[in-house]
Amino acid sequence: MKRFGIMAAGVLLSFILQTSLLGFFDILGIIPNISLILVVIFALMSDGVTGGIIGLMTGILYDGMLYDVFGVYTLAYFVIGAVIGSYSDNMMRENYLAYCAAAGVSTVAMHLMVYVLLFFLKYSVESAVFAFRSVAVETVLNTLLTVMVLKFVLFIFGRLNLK
Repeated sequence: MKRFGIMAAGVLLSFILQTSLLGFFDILGIIPNISLILVVIFALMSDGVTGGIIGLMTGILYDGMLYDVFGVYTLAYFVIGAVIGSYSDNMMRENYLAYCAAAGVSTVAMHLMVYVLLFFLKYSVESAVFAFRSVAVETVLNTLLTVMVLKFVLFIFGRLNLK
């Protein structure tokens, strides 16, 4: 239970950082998605249920505070957390490349799910051609930042004697 509390606090802290401080550090107009990286890391460190709950919490934060349509990001983050968490037993958790690959695939999957959901809700979405560059840059940023965030999470878990 203590581990889940630390995960929830990490998601909340990453949401606050994502929405306030990271806006000043954009690269080519793109902000890396630290919250998605944490959902991927926590899902790989645990199971599908915990990953789904962490994803659900993150999505509710984003939908409730930032976006007009409620439920789109909640569904996307939930699916990503649950799917990655359910496959976490089959992955080598010590391999940083697995975390990076999961973060890259999750970034593309999240944007694809959000685009498709908004399209079918007949919400105004920009052309997929114009969004491709920003998704590609965000995928690269998220993949590279995954290693640093993972090392920080492992450091915090090690200091708190959590497995």
